[in-house]
Amino acid sequence: MKLETYISDLLYRHDCVVVPGLGGFITNYRSAKIHPVSHTLRPPSKSIGFNVQLKDNDGLLANYIASCESISFAQAVSKVEQFVKSVLNNLEHKKQASLKKIGTLTMDAQGVIRFEPDLSTNYLLDSFGLETIQSPAILRKSKPLNIQKQLSRGAKQMKQQKPKVNWKIAAVILPLIGLSTYLSFQQGKVSEAYKNYAYLNPFKEKPAAVYVPRTSTETTKEMVVETPTNKFISEAIEPKTIESRKAVESKAIIEMNNFHLVAGCFSSTENANKLVNQLLNQGYKSSVIGKSAQGLHRVAFNSYSNRNEAVNAMNLLKTEGKATWLLVQ
Repeated sequence: MKLETYISDLLYRHDCVVVPGLGGFITNYRSAKIHPVSHTLRPPSKSIGFNVQLKDNDGLLANYIASCESISFAQAVSKVEQFVKSVLNNLEHKKQASLKKIGTLTMDAQGVIRFEPDLSTNYLLDSFGLETIQSPAILRKSKPLNIQKQLSRGAKQMKQQKPKVNWKIAAVILPLIGLSTYLSFQQGKVSEAYKNYAYLNPFKEKPAAVYVPRTSTETTKEMVVETPTNKFISEAIEPKTIESRKAVESKAIIEMNNFHLVAGCFSSTENANKLVNQLLNQGYKSSVIGKSAQGLHRVAFNSYSNRNEAVNAMNLLKTEGKATWLLVQ
């Protein structure tokens, strides 16, 4: 029948060809194999299987028949139906139906259809032109072992072997031995140096630090400022320049004013001072109020000793379109 030829042609290009009303022929890749008995090398191929459950018409076979014979799709479908009837008739009466280049369908006593593929046809296009190769088996002759010669060789090798020194390990161990010997003789000096440089031993009491006041011929003055938290800040101010006095006064004012309206944070001291000068020119009492935990210099619009004053000033700045937040120290 020509339909067998059409099915065979489609198996070269498709992994599944459904014959409506009969079943579907499915191809799977099979790698090259060597037969252990006949010593034949088979190239890679496609193994053909049959699934009775695939009976719905997907149009592949009918469209191919219509294009090959230049007929309508309906005529092609009728040809497929006639082909299926003849196959089922052979299965019912002869219990088998042979499909050329595809395989043989058989029906057992329980009415189950089984399929035996035809291995003479290789449907894998990548293996086109490759044939089965037969190679004779390789015969290997085993030589008898001479036990006495083997024992004599082993004895000679053991005599020739000499103990080898691993110089890499010796190069590491010998300096450590020398260092440990030297430290054992210099234990007193090492312990004295340890006392002078670090007291990291938790079981040893660290000597108390003794403060020795520095003598100075210049006169100093002490300024005491009372903060809102009743703390006293005392600093020694050398009355040399007016700038040093202003720095101390601004530091004391910042310590008294614990509520700051932050204008920005900078990692660079130069940028922080630029913003301070800009705000001073705009009429704000700006200053650098220290560093954050991340090491950034904080610049404030102003600092206040009262929280309500700071909140009112913050709201006023926000109405003017300036971004700020309250820092309490």
